[in-house]
Amino acid sequence: MNRVVLLFLTALWGSSSVSVAQNAFYKNPHGLFSTRPDAKKSLQNIKRFGPVGMGIDLLQPAFTMRISHIEEGSPAAATGKLKAGQIIESINGQKLANIDPRIQLGNILAEAEAKDGALKFVIRGEVEPITVKVPVLGAYSKTWPLNCPKSDKIVRQVADYLSQPDAQKGLAGIGMLFLLSTGGDKDLEVVRQWARNVKPHRYPWYIGYGGIPLTECYLRTGDPKILENIQDWVKNADQTQHNDGWAGRGSALTSYGNGHLNAAGTHVVTFLMLAKECGAEVSDRLLLRSLRHFYRYAGRGGNPYGDNRPENGFVDNGKNGKLAFAMAAAAALTPDGENSLYAKARDVCAIQSFYTTSFMLHGHTGGGIGEIWRSAAMSLMREKRPKQYRDFMDNRRWHYDLSRRFDGSFGILGGAGYDKEQWGVAYPLAYTLPRKNLRIAGAPRTKFSKPYQLPKQLWGTEADNAFLSFEAVPAEDGKQQDLSAETLAEDSSMAFLRRFHGATQPTDDEIRRYVHHQEHSIRHIAAYKALGINSGYIGWKSAGGKVRMNLVMEFLQHKDARVRRAMFGALLGKPNVINPEIFGLAVKSVKNPAESWWVKDAALQVIGRGSAEQVLPLVDTLLPYLKHEEDWLKNAALTALTPVVADERCYKRVLPAIGDLVRNNQRVSITRGLTGGIRAKLKAAGPEVQKLATETLKETFTGYAGSKTAPGGLNTTSTFEFHLEGIASSLAEVPGGLDVLYAVARQRKPKEILPYKQFFLNADSSRFGPTLKKAIHPIITDELIPEYVGRNRARLSELAKAEIQSGYPGGNRDSIDGLVALYDRAGAKDYDWKMFMDLREAEWSYHSFDPIAAEQVPFDQLVTRYRKVTPPEGLENWFAPENTSPLWKRGRSPFGHYKGKLPTGPVHKCGAGCTGPGCYGATKIRSFWEKEVLLLRGTFKVPPLKAGHRYRLRINDGNHVGSGGGHLIYVNGKPLVEAKTCNGRGSGGLPKGAYLTKEFLDDFRSGEITLAAITFLRFNDKYKVKPNSKVPQGKFSLHIEEQKLPPMGDDLLLKSAAIVPMLSAEWQDAQDPEDREKSALARKYRWDGQFIANPEILGNWRVLTQVDAMGDFDPTQKQARARNPLFERITFKQDGSTGESTLIWSADTLMDLNQYQALKITRKTLAGNLYLFVEAGGFSTRHKPGWKSKLLVLTQE
Repeated sequence: MNRVVLLFLTALWGSSSVSVAQNAFYKNPHGLFSTRPDAKKSLQNIKRFGPVGMGIDLLQPAFTMRISHIEEGSPAAATGKLKAGQIIESINGQKLANIDPRIQLGNILAEAEAKDGALKFVIRGEVEPITVKVPVLGAYSKTWPLNCPKSDKIVRQVADYLSQPDAQKGLAGIGMLFLLSTGGDKDLEVVRQWARNVKPHRYPWYIGYGGIPLTECYLRTGDPKILENIQDWVKNADQTQHNDGWAGRGSALTSYGNGHLNAAGTHVVTFLMLAKECGAEVSDRLLLRSLRHFYRYAGRGGNPYGDNRPENGFVDNGKNGKLAFAMAAAAALTPDGENSLYAKARDVCAIQSFYTTSFMLHGHTGGGIGEIWRSAAMSLMREKRPKQYRDFMDNRRWHYDLSRRFDGSFGILGGAGYDKEQWGVAYPLAYTLPRKNLRIAGAPRTKFSKPYQLPKQLWGTEADNAFLSFEAVPAEDGKQQDLSAETLAEDSSMAFLRRFHGATQPTDDEIRRYVHHQEHSIRHIAAYKALGINSGYIGWKSAGGKVRMNLVMEFLQHKDARVRRAMFGALLGKPNVINPEIFGLAVKSVKNPAESWWVKDAALQVIGRGSAEQVLPLVDTLLPYLKHEEDWLKNAALTALTPVVADERCYKRVLPAIGDLVRNNQRVSITRGLTGGIRAKLKAAGPEVQKLATETLKETFTGYAGSKTAPGGLNTTSTFEFHLEGIASSLAEVPGGLDVLYAVARQRKPKEILPYKQFFLNADSSRFGPTLKKAIHPIITDELIPEYVGRNRARLSELAKAEIQSGYPGGNRDSIDGLVALYDRAGAKDYDWKMFMDLREAEWSYHSFDPIAAEQVPFDQLVTRYRKVTPPEGLENWFAPENTSPLWKRGRSPFGHYKGKLPTGPVHKCGAGCTGPGCYGATKIRSFWEKEVLLLRGTFKVPPLKAGHRYRLRINDGNHVGSGGGHLIYVNGKPLVEAKTCNGRGSGGLPKGAYLTKEFLDDFRSGEITLAAITFLRFNDKYKVKPNSKVPQGKFSLHIEEQKLPPMGDDLLLKSAAIVPMLSAEWQDAQDPEDREKSALARKYRWDGQFIANPEILGNWRVLTQVDAMGDFDPTQKQARARNPLFERITFKQDGSTGESTLIWSADTLMDLNQYQALKITRKTLAGNLYLFVEAGGFSTRHKPGWKSKLLVLTQE
């Protein structure tokens, strides 16, 4: 079983030890919410005790309360007696006991607000209780937030807060939506003034969040000024859209989210629907393409992160709730209204809130944003699912109360970065949306509404409409489960998973029951169970029983598309179960014109798991799907055709069809170049197949039909190039393809030395044809190396002079190592790092100890445990060569520890292959590292240092992400490098340690050196997740390496001047921030390498001043000194040099090889004296149109 899954499942339904520990505090071993504080953890925090204005730490024994902070201006602060660090013995006579502490604190607050508003804190060490007074609000009614005076008071508090001029209005003004939702005329006027004056945003995040209240305000007021504003926002939505969706900041993303960020884009759809209802001009292309794109997600799983298929699982970060409102806006717009498919789509998205809420506060970047839209969407269920709505609200009441702030605003308790007013002011929409004052919440059309007929069947076949059903799948006898009485305690996601994946396997009837459920993720999990797989809350998989073929076949032949899709989809996770009968059912689905597209998507992928003999007869059936209007089916068709793509019986039909798809595709979710499976087939194919593949990809590359501009005007050059690179990558992987790519890429990109150089430099040169073999060496030596040296000259120089320190000395972030890789590719193999002092198994003096009590930290509170600690007496200066404490022991490295013993194998993610030169983590552990802190010190002989070399110290505690425990290294008692954390994200594979910088080289030249190190054990191997179980582990050794420096001199720098294109005034004039394509096409200055003499500027010159234009210079006036000029003095020599290696000249151009800019030189005589006017440079894409370089005024010496 996957270890991560096992840990989660253990936490979910408990092992005996876990249950015993939890039961020591909790009456019920299982909480309603997954984020319930863990009774075993040493420290947890409840950041906000609602409007009281304090945070509370939960300590051991579970749960001791300690004040973590007091909010300034709060009721807690008003006492003048409460402060951080105080232990709370009780609040209003209650100690924390038996239930979720957050819920108990919420109840205590609610009881106080219902009575006298008094909260009496008994503080340890204080004689008398300290009373905090909060406003009396009364108790929540049974129908809250409707017909509830307390809810009304909370709403008024929030509204009054938002009405203040300097209040936080929320992201893009989302707080204005709350004000509109109250229904109050006073609040409407505040929003109206905002809507009339708010500036149009360009980021989709802001267009969506601000556009919804903007349009809702117009529909209430009909203010023509607001409509004008809406039109500007629509324009910005159009200009930032590509591939029917949006990125978060309106750019054309490439691989990230496959180009989209649906957390931002979904609300833009809502805005566009409402804008259309307002009467704004929204083109059908913009309106319907975006609506269609997002409509597909409804009822088929979770609204995904980006341009993907729907996601499986119960964590959606609020995107499902957002989708509910997008569909609500569509239903409001179309005359069909509640009878439309959009209304059905709204409801199936909204009810997901009920099933996902037990995993509240989970989500990417922190789950707070999810709670806004989960709660808001559940409001749409108040009348349709009243019991579930009531259960949802009553069981989450504590969270709304604890999220309230004393000033009337809201945060989102436990919501990480979203726990602030910027997001929190949207959270109380849960109180007001049931009032139905907003169109997206069910308010009737206004006199300003302009209905618009949307397509009745926007996507799919009639069979696809089943996924929008609000009811369970009917059984064979036609009866349906009644889901309206399901409860959070028994039927929400966590309770369902705990029961379904428990120690006792469900019966066939239980699996059958859940595969007939209305909720997609529950059906999905049930289908996986029929295959003997446990599918977790975010899709994690583990073994879960036996395969039940009777159920598999039953579900595949079910008359309801929802069940068929669940089973076909699950089979993709266990393809070895696919037998000829199952394969035949997939074929039947694909051939059936009335079949659901969503079912066909999975069926096509099932076919792709078949053999070439099975797929071959289907080629004519499958090829049309490459041109299907639905992108998921295009992608699935690629999967289906993969088994036969290189089959000699049909490749001549298949490859050109795939090439045509790739040539016209600019959507990563379909493909980028050829898929990995197809590439693998072509690599193993016969020569004739490979020849056609090469020809097809050549034509695809040269004729790529992608667009550099989206229909709304967004510059999509980045995605165009991204897909072109994908085609190039596909061509490079086909045997013989590199030679073709070399030819066609240089034709398409003549300004580049070696387009797509990574494919050539990383390839086995034995795959090169004669032409490429002959060309590649001089390209590297004569062009790529000089270019590299020129572009990286400053960094190369600093590294070569040992002037830079880094905790990761070398690797792909190191400029010299990058240059070495080029020399290595050209056949110069002398510049790799080599062992200089092999100390991996050296003998050291060592001492291991646990910190003093005051410096000890519970195991679960630190990811990496490195910190300042007090050494034992006698070892205060443990790192000094002269320290002779008797506490020292002798031992050979590597030192290691794993769960209290000497490790017998690698730890910290290392494996048996970690034997160097990248990672040495598999080196046999020689000495036991007994306690938390390890001190090492040793004196060693040093071989002579070599001229033209550099040196580094390597730390061998694993170079994987999450490896290492932090360290501090000393050389002769002086600190060399400190690492406070383990290897973080992006640092895996990099050498860890330090450069031997110039201030330490003399120590090494002495012939003897004393090295010392301190490092710490840790309790897991994660890079940012704190341990949840105590697994002490660590390993440590070090050694020193040397590297001969490769050539990087001025000759190469000079050579680069004729290779690297330079910025210039001409280039600057062509820059336009509003037209990225025009800017990208601007011509840079290219020097041909030929020196052109200009005798009139020869000699020595100095900078006199700096002016905006030549006409501004008056030689008769006193001149102000130029600020930070490129140079103070310069000598123009007859050979084009200047005395500075980075400044050369030819004709009337000075070339700055530091910044690669070509600076115009103008000679002018004024008042009888000769002056030179030289452009100061500073060219950039960031300048506004019309920007001009300043001029340096030079006078001859």
